Amino acid sequence: MKHLLKYIFLFALLTFVVSPTYSQKKQKQSQKTTKKVKPKKTKKAKKKKSTIKIENSNKQFAKLTKENVEVQTIKVDSIPEKVVTILSDFKPQLKKLAKINFNNARVQNDTTSLRIEYNIPSQNLSFQYKPISLVPRSYKADSSIATNNNGSVKIGFGNYLQRDIELNYQFKDALNNNHSFNIFNNAYSGLHHLQTLNELGLNYLNNVFINEHNRIVSKIYYKQSERNRYGMVPDSTTFPLSNYKQNYYLAGASFSWLNDLNDLNEIGKLQYIPILNYEHFEGFTGAVNNWVAFNNKFSIPYKTGIIFNLDLNYSYNQLKSKLNGAVNNNFISLSPTIHLNKFESNIELGISPTFENSKFNLYPLVNFSRKLKDTNYTLSAGWNTQILNNQYTTLVATNPWLNVPNSMEMTTHDKKFIEVGINAGKRLDYGINFSLNNYKNLPLFNRQFIANPVLNGLFYTAIFEKEATSIELEANMRYQFSDKLLVVNKLKYIQFNSLLLNAKAWGILPVELESKINWLPNNKWNIAGSMKFWTGAAVLNNKSVAVDMKNALVLNAIVQYKLTPKWSTWVKGENLLDRPYERWLDYPSLGVQLMGGVVYSFRK
Repeated sequence: MKHLLKYIFLFALLTFVVSPTYSQKKQKQSQKTTKKVKPKKTKKAKKKKSTIKIENSNKQFAKLTKENVEVQTIKVDSIPEKVVTILSDFKPQLKKLAKINFNNARVQNDTTSLRIEYNIPSQNLSFQYKPISLVPRSYKADSSIATNNNGSVKIGFGNYLQRDIELNYQFKDALNNNHSFNIFNNAYSGLHHLQTLNELGLNYLNNVFINEHNRIVSKIYYKQSERNRYGMVPDSTTFPLSNYKQNYYLAGASFSWLNDLNDLNEIGKLQYIPILNYEHFEGFTGAVNNWVAFNNKFSIPYKTGIIFNLDLNYSYNQLKSKLNGAVNNNFISLSPTIHLNKFESNIELGISPTFENSKFNLYPLVNFSRKLKDTNYTLSAGWNTQILNNQYTTLVATNPWLNVPNSMEMTTHDKKFIEVGINAGKRLDYGINFSLNNYKNLPLFNRQFIANPVLNGLFYTAIFEKEATSIELEANMRYQFSDKLLVVNKLKYIQFNSLLLNAKAWGILPVELESKINWLPNNKWNIAGSMKFWTGAAVLNNKSVAVDMKNALVLNAIVQYKLTPKWSTWVKGENLLDRPYERWLDYPSLGVQLMGGVVYSFRK
């Protein structure tokens, strides 16, 4: 009976001890399953438990007591794992109550938006870019077809007995050098029997390769112009046409040596571009003008952003006439400068020592350009001097009714300017230039007083103003949309503040405005137009009274349509407002002029 009570007491004690221990192990195993972490001590304890064999009550009690101690130790070590939460470097956040214990919550619509502002410098948003001028072509060359020989013939006729004939031809020789010919003839007859024009010209251009990096570009040209002085001459005059002839003949040549090196900014590499020009001009009454000019641009990149320049310019001009003999003018200048690309600016500093007809002068040469920070504005400023060796040729190009000059002077133009260029986008850019100018020997044009202009027609004469100062304003705007549309506008305003010899700046236009547009709607159409406006210049009338001529507005347009790959047709209109104007007093222009014709393009 005592043994039975003893065994009952041991069984009760064993049940009381084993039950908490077993529940604690079950709870710990569930925690291990959730965390997927198995401590080493737990494994040992579990292994020991699987090997326990109850032999008798004493050993079993001792064994269970020892294991209970180990379990309690494990329980104490595992408490931090339940309480401590390891967070990363993120800032702690207070979660919503609905998300605690992963309870379901009602879906909430997020109507707020996150606003993020980026402070990006404007220079990284837009970059100044000035595309080159596009020249519309009548066709696009196919790369699969050889274009060694190709050309075009243009023929057109219009009112006032106008004719326009032009021949273009380009080819390559056996050495792969390029050659181009251009021959043209333009003529018209106005309402006045003396109001006629007949121009004939020839241009030859070649490109000869000497080696891989050097080539010579040559141009040879000839032009003759036949017209009559009809100013102040009635249409009923019976004098011979030889009294009014105003014929000109021009022949010239230009040679350039270009070195196309792979790296134009190679340190210590000399760059040079020599150009030689020659012109021979014949006016009426046997006047002859010969002009020779040579200029060469030397540059040596010294370091990154530093370039040394040495420009050489030489010009010689001779005018021979039966009345005044020979007039010779020459000058030579050497312009050493240093070009710096530093401090986010382009700076050019130098001097220009010049000998003008053996007279020495020293002129400054300063240019500065910089793009303003965080803007699309480019600021430029400078102070430089230009020497112009006037020629009978250039004076006639300005005023075709010019008499043979009694003298010929060289013009010195000293200019101080400031310019602002604005790049409003990838398609639009515009700018404005303001300058203070000092002139010496500035050529002006005024009527020449003749007792009986009906006998020989009206002449203009060249007058060289010794000293003149002016304020000039120039503005430009350019808009380009791909290769489909190009619009170019130019404005020039000049105001003379002082003149030493003359009362007014004879023959110079105070305001000039010019606008050009070129539009290619598709591959077949090509539409171009131009508008010119100017305010009248000051001249002397037939009573020797100073007057300002009337303002003028001229509209021109041309439309070309491609019929086939070889044939195209064109229509041109000039002075579309049909308002005869006078660039030079008593020399009215023609009214509206309409022409049309065809162009034939060929290829071999």
